[in-house]
Amino acid sequence: MQSENSKTIKNHIIRYVIYLVVVLGLTALAFYLTIGNKINSIIDVLKSANVGYVIAILAVVVGIIIARSIVIFVLTRIFEKKYMFHRAIAIDQIGSLYRMVTPAGVGSHVMETYAYSKQGVKVSNALSVLALYSIIYQIVLIIYGIITIILKRDLISQIGYIPISGNFAIPLVALIVIGFTFNVLTIGFILLISYWNPFYKFIRGPIYGLIGKMKLFKDVESKRNSLDIAVVNFRNNLKLLFKHIPTLIISLVMFFIYITISYSVPYICGLALGNTSIYANFWDSVLLSNFHQMVTCVVPLPGGSVVSELFFLRLFYPTSGPVFYSSEQIASASLLLWRGLMFIFPLIISLIFVLIYRPRKEVSNSDNHENQNPQE
Repeated sequence: MQSENSKTIKNHIIRYVIYLVVVLGLTALAFYLTIGNKINSIIDVLKSANVGYVIAILAVVVGIIIARSIVIFVLTRIFEKKYMFHRAIAIDQIGSLYRMVTPAGVGSHVMETYAYSKQGVKVSNALSVLALYSIIYQIVLIIYGIITIILKRDLISQIGYIPISGNFAIPLVALIVIGFTFNVLTIGFILLISYWNPFYKFIRGPIYGLIGKMKLFKDVESKRNSLDIAVVNFRNNLKLLFKHIPTLIISLVMFFIYITISYSVPYICGLALGNTSIYANFWDSVLLSNFHQMVTCVVPLPGGSVVSELFFLRLFYPTSGPVFYSSEQIASASLLLWRGLMFIFPLIISLIFVLIYRPRKEVSNSDNHENQNPQE
């Protein structure tokens, strides 16, 4: 059994290495497509960057890691009373790497769970922590999305369309609606299937039956059993979360801090590069970046490569409506600075961390039986 698990993890790692190469290749391609013919003028802009603001962006990167790690720490403490903060940082960095290199970040939970097990945390408890983490983060994203759409609804109509190539353009409102709907459905579907019995029976019965007839599942009954277990686990995890209100509040606050400071970086990039646009301010940066998240989540490429770079320029330097950056050169240079310090740099740090991190296993000290996963 141990050798089978090791083999599975090795297969995952090989797959993630391939993803990493793809991500870096796509990012290089995106830079070439968006700023390739302006590289010399952009380099000149970057050379004049204010070092103080660049350091401020690096401080944001550190703050992001700390905020996310605090959430992991307090959630894991529900199950493991002696869990240490430095171990939460390790889980965050491992999860960050695999979120950045897999399509839609779906590969992170496998490696996070594996890392938790190496730290001595029960797999059932690790899965509960990761489920709670995802639930709270999705709630914060939805709240931020509602605020952004309310405050910046005029901007959506002002920008109008996002040009892609030639005469082809996509209405920004359509992308925003799809992205926001995607964020809502991520948790909304789980809530519906867990607490609305007719919907649950519909999915478990006719839908799974249809999928079985289409031969998409080899064993429909085993999938139905897995669905039953997943629904019970979700209900138990949500009950558990509301039994630990201080942990919930801390997690919500940390995620709001994480998103806010992360989304402020395009503004700091502008300050670093001498941006003089009257439309550039801290909160516009945060809200435009939230639009950016809604748009890029629709296309689940690893690391959001190509899509992320393309829509950054389309949102922050649109062909119509107010422009966040005062010139195309500053917008392109900000893109390089933003993507380099907020994606490439954390990717390298996470990769180095994963390569050198060797967790020391500790005996699980969880003694609260009401918190145990029903699968055990």
